[in-house]
Amino acid sequence: MAPQVGAVTDAALQPWLQALRDLIPMPEKYRRSEVDRAGARALLGCRDFVLDGLLTAGIPHTGGGEAVRFDYNDLANVALYSGAITSVPLAGQRMMIRYASAAPETWIEPRGWNVEWKLNCRNSHCPGGRWRVVLPTPEVFGGRIDSLDCDQESVTENGVLTVADSPAVRLTGRVSTAGRHTPLKSAAARRLFDDTLADLLDGRFRFQWMHPRLRVDGAEVERIGIMDCTVCALRLHRLALAEGLTVRTRRGRFLGVLDAEHSWLEVLDEDDVWKPVDPVFALLSIRHKRAREGFTDFCAGSVPSRFLPWTVAAGEPLAEHHCPVGDGSWDNTFSGTAAKGNA
Repeated sequence: MAPQVGAVTDAALQPWLQALRDLIPMPEKYRRSEVDRAGARALLGCRDFVLDGLLTAGIPHTGGGEAVRFDYNDLANVALYSGAITSVPLAGQRMMIRYASAAPETWIEPRGWNVEWKLNCRNSHCPGGRWRVVLPTPEVFGGRIDSLDCDQESVTENGVLTVADSPAVRLTGRVSTAGRHTPLKSAAARRLFDDTLADLLDGRFRFQWMHPRLRVDGAEVERIGIMDCTVCALRLHRLALAEGLTVRTRRGRFLGVLDAEHSWLEVLDEDDVWKPVDPVFALLSIRHKRAREGFTDFCAGSVPSRFLPWTVAAGEPLAEHHCPVGDGSWDNTFSGTAAKGNA
């Protein structure tokens, strides 16, 4: 006998409800209920009955009916743990980490990228204002900026681009990136990597997306037990300093089929080489069953050629905008597409 429609619907809903039960919601002071029903469905990649089921089960929201609004991060975190590859967050994460299943030599081979970076003032009435934009520094890992042009009239000095009298900035060009295989020698640094990865795998900390200001609220993320790459980098920084290690954090982007912002810790190892310590990428490769043998060890000290670094610490801004009529908040989009000749 064929299963009843209601039974099929109920079975399809269960993974979503389990993800909601496991969700650690955004704390009230960091929640922004700005996503409408259509936006929620698009982000989750689900049908109406799933969203209705989540509402009935108590997903955080304001309003009701067509006026219902959700927090973006709460939605994204339910999607990440739903198992629904139709959801934007989960599908994107799977695409991003798939390089971990490729041959190890591809993890570090030199690559070229065509890049576009657009920054826009959030105030629609901005008549133009001053921008201070920190440029990427691929040279710290052996790469280079081949070209980088700004649509607006600008001045660049010491790696910082300044634009006056504009509500937006657009940069386009090409960068080359390089990787290296450099395992950690420091037993203390490797222990911090292993312990943090274990904390993420056994649930002491839950990997979740979160509001940018929550990332730098160390006490709050420790209290509720969530972690993303920025939280991980900042927490490792504190622990490593207590161990007497010489460390720094760095912001950057991971480039590939899907690019994403990323942050990580770097330790000055016993061979006087700065090396990334990145349990988050190791975690994602394990969660999505993408980890080829040796990838976890690779994340403890080595540099993938898909990292585009900035000389900016984790949690610090890549740009500042002085808006004459607003608070200076801005949005940005970045794309890095593989240049011809990449494997």
